[in-house]
Amino acid sequence: MQRAVWTPDGLVVADAEPGPLADGWARLRVEACGICGTDLHLLDGQLAAPLGTAPGHEFVGTLLEAPAGTPDVRYAGSPMVVCGTCEHCVADELNLCRRGGDLIGIGRDGALASWVDVPLANLVPLADEVGPEVGVLTEPMAVAVRGVGHARIGPEDTVLVLGAGTIGLLTAAVARLRTHRVMVSARHPHQQAAAAALGLDVVAESDVHAWGKANKPRVVLETVGGTADTLDTAISVARRGGVVVILGTFPRREVDLFAAALKEVTLVPSYAYARSDGESDWARAAAAVADLRDVLPAVVTHHVPLADVATAFAIAADKSTGAIKVAVTP
Repeated sequence: MQRAVWTPDGLVVADAEPGPLADGWARLRVEACGICGTDLHLLDGQLAAPLGTAPGHEFVGTLLEAPAGTPDVRYAGSPMVVCGTCEHCVADELNLCRRGGDLIGIGRDGALASWVDVPLANLVPLADEVGPEVGVLTEPMAVAVRGVGHARIGPEDTVLVLGAGTIGLLTAAVARLRTHRVMVSARHPHQQAAAAALGLDVVAESDVHAWGKANKPRVVLETVGGTADTLDTAISVARRGGVVVILGTFPRREVDLFAAALKEVTLVPSYAYARSDGESDWARAAAAVADLRDVLPAVVTHHVPLADVATAFAIAADKSTGAIKVAVTP
């Protein structure tokens, strides 16, 4: 077996064998693992890479070892390792667990490997017709499901999604399950093509303000983050009394809160996934992946073997490659 390991010189693929399996955990044979923007920041030094561990938190696989009675099906697994006892876990706010930051693939060994160990409670079974080529999108789909859930979208709402990366495309696809009046902004031609393949309406990034003035969306979902000015854009194009859901991750920055106040726009940060209305975002995500399975291959643009993980990261980091989601296959 093999795994990619963080070293002072970057990622190195090495032979390795798993150790004993912890009580209450399962061991999956990894079928595919996606590369996330967080992984790229670990590589470029914006985040400190945890040396000696394997990255990879967007994964799908089948059982290698598990407690007796565990159904032998394909699973996606949440990377969030929670305490289960703090006030947030008890209230189904798993993303706010006081144990925070304990994540498979970010500190704990992840799924850029032949295998990954996961708490049994973190596994969600995928429908029989969902293969690993789209099942690998379940984790980012859970992020999208939570963000869309915060917006409480109704069938008559007009929705704008800013950004057409993986999260943006999946967010728009989930929103479109609730209303047909969904627009997604895209910068690159390959993002526009993927959006069209998903059946989404697309507006060029340069035309967002004009479209917003004409259509006055009640809901704007921001998925870009970073150094982009898309949060101010979201506030400016949302209609009065609208909702801006923030899925993108921003560094500390100025935001025009006066503009938000004048329009009484509600700003709702959304982080990862948890449970709401008695159901997990993961269960909803698995259902959405099943519903959208015929169009989701447009999002997974590249498949690269684990032995070439450095190439996979290079493709993911370079938009000129046409990459949206790069999946690594052991």
